[in-house]
Amino acid sequence: MNKLASFSISIIILFAFSFCSASKNTFKNNPPFKIIKTTYNSWVGGQPGVRGITIYVTIDNPKINLDTVFFRNMKTKLKKDLSVTSNTFVGSFTLHNKEHDFILEKKSIKEFGNIPPKTSLNIPFTLGDNEAVVSYIYKDKKYFYKIKNVIEVKAVQYPMKKKQ
Repeated sequence: MNKLASFSISIIILFAFSFCSASKNTFKNNPPFKIIKTTYNSWVGGQPGVRGITIYVTIDNPKINLDTVFFRNMKTKLKKDLSVTSNTFVGSFTLHNKEHDFILEKKSIKEFGNIPPKTSLNIPFTLGDNEAVVSYIYKDKKYFYKIKNVIEVKAVQYPMKKKQ
């Protein structure tokens, strides 16, 4: 009876710990693809206050689809770039730069109408400015891979033509 009870408890504990690992982020050091190039560029739109960042991730394995990218405390879905022959995925972040004017008063009741500043997204990774994490599905399981050297590509600015 004592052996049966200890065996049952061991099975229950083993079963419980097997679910703990499924909930954690699974980083894979040797993914089924190789990163060929990862770049980003900043852009400015035609309207005041419209700007953002576009990130490009090129991999060597056409059978793998990258899902999401985490970059500079932001997260976005990646889409395959069909305009190029390489296996490149593109993600675009729109940055909001509308600043609110705050009226600071000695009495807190008078500050009721002030809008608090937006806090940044809490992503589950600690990343530097030139680091990103991509997620992908491989054999029905979600994995994450950290890219350590994301290169900024400066946009080429052409001089404006003068009207004649």
